[in-house]
Amino acid sequence: MSSTALSADPETQLPALHRAPVFTFARMFNAAGWLILGLLVYFLIIPAVRFGNWSPFGALSTWQFLWVGLQVTLFVAVFSVVISTIVGFVLALGRLSNNKLISRLSAGYIELMRALPSYLIIFYVFIVFPKIGIKLPSPWFAIIGLSLYTSAVMAEIFRAGILSVEKGQLEAAYALGLKPFDTVINIILPQALRRMVPSIVSQLITLVKDTSLASIIALQELTAAGRQLYEYYGQTAGKPIVLETLFVIASIYFVICYILALISNRLEIKG
Repeated sequence: MSSTALSADPETQLPALHRAPVFTFARMFNAAGWLILGLLVYFLIIPAVRFGNWSPFGALSTWQFLWVGLQVTLFVAVFSVVISTIVGFVLALGRLSNNKLISRLSAGYIELMRALPSYLIIFYVFIVFPKIGIKLPSPWFAIIGLSLYTSAVMAEIFRAGILSVEKGQLEAAYALGLKPFDTVINIILPQALRRMVPSIVSQLITLVKDTSLASIIALQELTAAGRQLYEYYGQTAGKPIVLETLFVIASIYFVICYILALISNRLEIKG
């Protein structure tokens, strides 16, 4: 058959090209986000930088004071992440268990913790634990409170990731004689983790920010240190630095969370 006949055949003709729409919801949403960011920079950040009282932040003692609070924040965040991840994975397996009692107990715990504010859980742990004879350093009350809540959220993330793997792989693993535990660890979990990375990192970022809630129990974390800093300068020097301090604290949180987001993107690319 000649090339002319091929070009005339409608089955071999390429579909007509259509231009992508200029205005889409995603583009409009991104444009609105950049517009809001620009307005915040113009009306808040630039005036704060130009007219704010930044002299206290030129002193090394100020940064040393904030560094102490940041160390507490990182300590609480790291241990809460580790505990929440381990407990959350166990809860996810419990909810997927064929044992109805274990499944219902796991589901009850997950739904209860997810329905309560983490702020309230931290305060409850701080008040109740000493009354029943459990005395711990203040950071551990915050760690336990945050872990109780975050482990429930992590459990749902793990459960959704495990259920996203095709059932055919489970059936094939069982047909080969693999035990349920070996199947989950060696076959299901490696695939599920790639899909869970964005959700896990998003929850970890939320956890880092939630460490500021520990100020309710008078824990000297980063946000509490910032509050004490601007109260001190407001009383002694007579020059309030509330907005300046909050800007610095927010910048520190942003850097930590942005680094976590970059790590998440790198893991997604490698996956």
